[in-house]
Amino acid sequence: MRINIEIGDIEAFIELADTNSFAKAANNLNLSQPALSRRIQKLENELGTTLFDRTTRKVQLSYSGRNFYERARSIIEAVKTATKTLSEKYSFPSIIKIAAVNSSLRNIIYPTLKIFKEIEPRCKIQIIERSANYVVDSVLGGECDFGVNFTGVQEPGVTFESLFDEDYVVVFPKGDVLEKKRKIKLSEIKDRDFISVWKGSGSRIYFENALARQKEDLDWTYEVRHVPSALNMVEQGLGITLAPKLAVSQDYSSLSYRPLIDPSVTRTMGLIKRSGKDLGYDAQKLYDLLKERYKKTV
Repeated sequence: MRINIEIGDIEAFIELADTNSFAKAANNLNLSQPALSRRIQKLENELGTTLFDRTTRKVQLSYSGRNFYERARSIIEAVKTATKTLSEKYSFPSIIKIAAVNSSLRNIIYPTLKIFKEIEPRCKIQIIERSANYVVDSVLGGECDFGVNFTGVQEPGVTFESLFDEDYVVVFPKGDVLEKKRKIKLSEIKDRDFISVWKGSGSRIYFENALARQKEDLDWTYEVRHVPSALNMVEQGLGITLAPKLAVSQDYSSLSYRPLIDPSVTRTMGLIKRSGKDLGYDAQKLYDLLKERYKKTV
């Protein structure tokens, strides 16, 4: 059976149900009262039931109207969502802005973007490389759609969705005496030249706090801004460093690493976005692809 119901008829029904007044509903919809009455009558005729109980003093939902109300709202929301999705999907070009800690670029962001561009070639993507704290600020401030980070779990206004846990490892040149060990204790590297990321880095704050909980510390010889710079210095034989395992990719063919124990340091990698804020169509698609590829796989 064909039902001839227009979206405007359903919107009129919802507005009248919410206001219980033909005058208020007509005014809110920019309709005359007779036009509103015709819409309601048309809807009732199509549904074959009375949606409102009317008296000279008030109008209110009938039993059938109450049953139809939530379904009507669902219909309107579904139409709005579909319209929003289509308008965002086919707008050109779409620009997605991602904030990311440096250590996530080579092994998380770049491989995923290669796949994503095959799926959505029209999209443009801006990558904002930041330290962990500034990744959170970039997302909270609306500069970026979402972020890839290892902090944010306790940040107000941010939703943190964990992907996987990863260990910090001791990184050294291949052929170093440390390569003979399966695991390395902190006490075994305290006399080595240590290359640290700068004290404002989220990575350094994270592992220093972890060491402090064990009443341990590690003095540095060199200090750089980012983990890749520290790894480059290790390649040059200037010392050793601590780095998240993910940061030591296969491209560093001259480096080796071993897990740090006593104490061990582990961090949780995840995606962050503003709480209560829906992502756009394309940003959500990239966000979901990252989840699909990396959630609890490392």
